Amino acid sequence: MRRDARGQLLLFGEVGLCSAAEPTGRLFSWRPEREGVGLRMCVLGSGSSGNCTVVQRGGSVMLIDAGFGPRATARRLGGTGIGLEDIGSVCLTHLDRDHFDPAWVGTFVQRRVRVHVLRRHVGELERIGAAGPLWRAGLLEEVEERPFEPIAGVCALPVVLPHDEKGTAGFVLRAEEGSIGYATDLGHVPEWLIEHFAGVSVLAIECNYDPELQRGSARPRFLKRRVMGGAGHLSNQQAFEAVRRIAACSVPRGPDHIVLLHRSRQCNHPDLVRGLFERDGDIARRLVLAEQSRRTGWLAVVPTGVAGRQRALVSG
Repeated sequence: MRRDARGQLLLFGEVGLCSAAEPTGRLFSWRPEREGVGLRMCVLGSGSSGNCTVVQRGGSVMLIDAGFGPRATARRLGGTGIGLEDIGSVCLTHLDRDHFDPAWVGTFVQRRVRVHVLRRHVGELERIGAAGPLWRAGLLEEVEERPFEPIAGVCALPVVLPHDEKGTAGFVLRAEEGSIGYATDLGHVPEWLIEHFAGVSVLAIECNYDPELQRGSARPRFLKRRVMGGAGHLSNQQAFEAVRRIAACSVPRGPDHIVLLHRSRQCNHPDLVRGLFERDGDIARRLVLAEQSRRTGWLAVVPTGVAGRQRALVSG
């Protein structure tokens, strides 16, 4: 067993399942053709105009964030083999509008989708009028920094990260095949993020801005201070250093996929990001830049022992 940054024991079992998780109480739709689908994720879009990622294992499907409305999400799911009717739960990093669209509440209630949110964020959910309907439907589940089971066969550990006043939740998602580390909207990289994300098979982390473009932008001074002040967002260099540290802690192999999230359209550019990350050839070969306007392909966790450790990227 491992301990967190405060010395508390983590409850992941040896095979990566939630040894302390309660039954989910939901009957997931299990299509026969999906039984062989292992843990995989697809970023439907990431940026200041909306963030949403779909995670699947077998017939079980969940979202990380719901920053696009239900109709827009349904369109982005087109071609993935997944529909809104398949979503069993959503894990929210925080409640900023680009990460949670309140228009989802009626859909969540109608389709019995469970909503997992940090306890410290429930007050904001109440402020925007979303908590009441979810509470009454029995769908709102407060989480803290201990494992829970958002969908069948997947164990989630929230990791609280520095962002604005109440922080955000990063997530480590574990299944028998391997794990996903997901962190967006964080002002700096705390040591406990490196520790929790060491050894993940798919690493998704924010890479928001270029400092020179940020300082030279027409943005108001207070916004620049917020973004760059240690509790806002990660610069390209901060993200690069975090990825290198996580990869170095993940011997004998680093992540199969490295996904860069939440790139600023005003204060960043794909060429700047690629130019920096290509300094490390091993990282560059695994790199995926998430986009605001289109989704990635499916990024699959390749189980340990697969011949050649081939990276499984399925476009679609």
